[in-house]
Amino acid sequence: MINVNLIDLQTCLLTWEVRVAGWDVSYSAEFVPSAEDSYTVIIQKARKVAATEEPVVCNSFKIGEPGKVVLTIDNSTSKKKKKLLYRLKTKPASSD
Repeated sequence: MINVNLIDLQTCLLTWEVRVAGWDVSYSAEFVPSAEDSYTVIIQKARKVAATEEPVVCNSFKIGEPGKVVLTIDNSTSKKKKKLLYRLKTKPASSD
């Protein structure tokens, strides 16, 4: 299992793309706020991504308080190593 921790995030719009060479993995994403009295937000429930599906998983999340985003890629069904590529972009949050 691989956890990608995108830490020290402030108020912004975070957009990311994840690509795993040779898929057949499970993918999930969650936001964990820094404040102890705040709740973890599930951005994407764990779902299986087969090799025949889309080659890139894209998502975005508007962050309203300091915290981190955790992307989890689970490769437990295969003993083969896989390569994980990801990129992200942040934009200042607009005051709506």
